[in-house]
Amino acid sequence: MKQTFLSTLVAAAALLTGFQSSLLAQEEDSLFYLPEMDVEIFDTKKLDFGRRGEIEKSGLVAALARVASDFDHEKGAVDNELRSNSLGISGRINPEAKSFKTTFEQLKEDAEAYGASNTSKERLVGNIYSGIRTLLKKDDNEDNKICAAYCVDVALRLVEDHRYTDRLEGLRDELKADGVEVDWEQLKGHAVIKEVPWNRGGGGRMEPRTEKMPPGPAKKLATNQSSIVGLVVVTLGGGKQAGAANEIIATALKQENVKGVVFKIDQKVGDMMGNSLKSIRDFLRVTYEPQDMVPDGYEVNIVFQDRDQRVDGPSAGTAMALMLDALFTGDNLDEKFACTGGITPNGKTTKIGGVAAKIRGATRRKCKIVGVPEGNAGGVNDILVLDGIQQLLDIQVFTMKDIEQARALSRATKSTEVQSTLDDFNAVAEVIADQGEKMLKNDRVQEKLEAVIKKMPNHISAKLLLEFARGNAPEHLSVGGSFHEIDSRSSGVFSRVQMMMFRNKFHEGKAASEDAKSALEELKEIDGKVHEKFEKYLKGAVELCEALEDGIGDGEKEFLKHLKKKWEAVQGERKRLSEDPAIREELMG
Repeated sequence: MKQTFLSTLVAAAALLTGFQSSLLAQEEDSLFYLPEMDVEIFDTKKLDFGRRGEIEKSGLVAALARVASDFDHEKGAVDNELRSNSLGISGRINPEAKSFKTTFEQLKEDAEAYGASNTSKERLVGNIYSGIRTLLKKDDNEDNKICAAYCVDVALRLVEDHRYTDRLEGLRDELKADGVEVDWEQLKGHAVIKEVPWNRGGGGRMEPRTEKMPPGPAKKLATNQSSIVGLVVVTLGGGKQAGAANEIIATALKQENVKGVVFKIDQKVGDMMGNSLKSIRDFLRVTYEPQDMVPDGYEVNIVFQDRDQRVDGPSAGTAMALMLDALFTGDNLDEKFACTGGITPNGKTTKIGGVAAKIRGATRRKCKIVGVPEGNAGGVNDILVLDGIQQLLDIQVFTMKDIEQARALSRATKSTEVQSTLDDFNAVAEVIADQGEKMLKNDRVQEKLEAVIKKMPNHISAKLLLEFARGNAPEHLSVGGSFHEIDSRSSGVFSRVQMMMFRNKFHEGKAASEDAKSALEELKEIDGKVHEKFEKYLKGAVELCEALEDGIGDGEKEFLKHLKKKWEAVQGERKRLSEDPAIREELMG
């Protein structure tokens, strides 16, 4: 994946949920989406297995729960999407069943569950088929039919060529003819992360996404096009990352064959971005349906600046929400504004990673205002630690707790309060640019910064400059910043080490030595700047780079032994950090 919204670590796999959006580095097999159990697909209380059908019901629930477990690895484990789907139906048939509850809790904890038996997939299909037949004996029960349709789909996907396949396909066709459709997307819940080795590559399901909004009475949308600048992290050669700011464009056109409003991302994006689009759709419905502002017959195409890139991550959520919201309000958005952050269905912005790199990207694009989630204020501190005050003078950084604060910053025509705040800060920046950093000690300049903060307490650039002027500025990176900077600066070396240890690619030794030398220089730049809990991790990364830079020396066997020892030390320290409750709490906000 070459470009990802809000990714902080594409070259290294995540060790816990929320680690700087590094979920993007995981293969699909490492991501398990716990099924959403609150959505009603069929009425569980109305399911009727008949007076003598309890055995078939219990067998069906147990078989579906068993599909969700890890099993039959020699013949190929069940993919995570099918596991999640099967578990979701199992719990709807009988949420009190021990087989469901045990499996659900295990998967909720660490994306793994292990059944008690060695039942084959073929046997499970037989058990599911038996339950389906019992359900369909009550051919006048619509809830039975819906449940059966989902069970048929699970069975067909579990084993492609089974002795019951023809019968199952026949039942599927009959149910479709009765108007019973299967829609698994509504069952998809939040991701649970299974720990995986570093740099396994992959990136999960990448495909175009569509979300639909029911039609309303409005005659049209307020405007047919809107665009905004979103912040991204671009992965360079060797796994290094750089921040960038790219435009997102929404175009809304009337279409005769469209019902309601259809939002389409017509390029390959990952599940996290797909989930963001769903949250935005829900937010827009809650906001504009009660006001009768939703029209009928619109297709809204969402396009990223580079259409050929595969993109993912939740952090385009706030940017896309503002852009699509503007189609309903008619507001023009400020082309010098850029933002990042996830979004919830009730319009709250959520914490993401890679803030410092993304702000640098916004600066390079000549943006003047940046909005970041409230939970990422500490990440803005990292700009000051790494780069000094200049970037905070070049661009005004604000935190956003919700869509209302984001709207206030993003509109081309701003409120008097917002505009006067921007103007006052610009006056301070001009004085410092003209007369130098010493002007931050000037009482009048500090009073001006205090006035800016009083009007808009979420003006982080002003807060940090004032702290710097008074000698109270942070001197160390945040927890997230420490993780990101060490990982990003070492990622090329980590990849090289894996090549050598696991694929015996010793012929790449010269290139590996050069990578290690470059990484060492970059790691030494943050020596003394990382959070105190990360000093040992930084030291381990440095020692691994030094081992690689020294080269094979006395022979491949001794070199490999030495390299493995350093690698295990680094990996062990990162694991220890990931399991530290205080670090976990800070990362997850």
